[in-house]
Amino acid sequence: MIGQIKTQTLSSTGDSNTTRKGITKGTKRVRELLIRDEVRQKREEFMLEQAREIAAKEGLHTLTLPRLAERSGYSKPTIYKYFPTQEDLIVAMAAQSTAIRVSYYERAITFQGRPREKLYGLALLNFGPLHFYLREVLDVHINRLNQKASPVRQKELFENENRIAEIMAGIIREAVEISDLTLPENTDEYQILFTLNSTILGSYVIRESDSQAYKKWFDRKRIWPGDVGRIFLDGIGWRPLSSEWDYSASRKRFLMEVFPELLTDEGAAEKSTV
Repeated sequence: MIGQIKTQTLSSTGDSNTTRKGITKGTKRVRELLIRDEVRQKREEFMLEQAREIAAKEGLHTLTLPRLAERSGYSKPTIYKYFPTQEDLIVAMAAQSTAIRVSYYERAITFQGRPREKLYGLALLNFGPLHFYLREVLDVHINRLNQKASPVRQKELFENENRIAEIMAGIIREAVEISDLTLPENTDEYQILFTLNSTILGSYVIRESDSQAYKKWFDRKRIWPGDVGRIFLDGIGWRPLSSEWDYSASRKRFLMEVFPELLTDEGAAEKSTV
């Protein structure tokens, strides 16, 4: 009996050592994978940053994979490993842009204001710090590049854009719940959202155009992109109406409460009104 116990003890000790070694190896492997993933993520973020600078300074049409390799310092095979095609690269930029917008929107809806004030805050962001990111996403859809990207990129972009839409739809539902907005007959929050986005994005596209006629409208007539949103929301009776509310005060409260780091760029934000 004593011999059996001793043998079992030795056997148990051996199993413990084996398990411990297995855990150590497993932990080391997990750590290596995490480090590798972090390195890959940082490298991709750097590449996208360089790609964004090329597009901003030289135009989207100049953004090719060889040009990115030249700019970033990485070899062409490395660039192609991350982005198999030019379309995949551009959609990756758009996916990253929408992720950034989601992070801003998630913060924006924590603002302790009425629903229309929150929409006002989103407009400040869209035509302020998110201006360039919004343009990237429009470029992708206008040029029909999404379907040419990898399924992973497509999925990421879809999920981010869907989250943005749901955040905005949630603001509309909140307005209905507290009676700031009465939906027209046979209309739901997504139809309101579609119409609002159409007017705002349409004004954004016109504002970015090099048309002299459009420039005259915006500059000489002092029309800002957010004006169409204000006109639309007043038109459907979304309270508080612009005539009965101090939205300049809302702007200051929004920035101070949620985005104090943007207060230094408040002048640009003033150009947007919802």
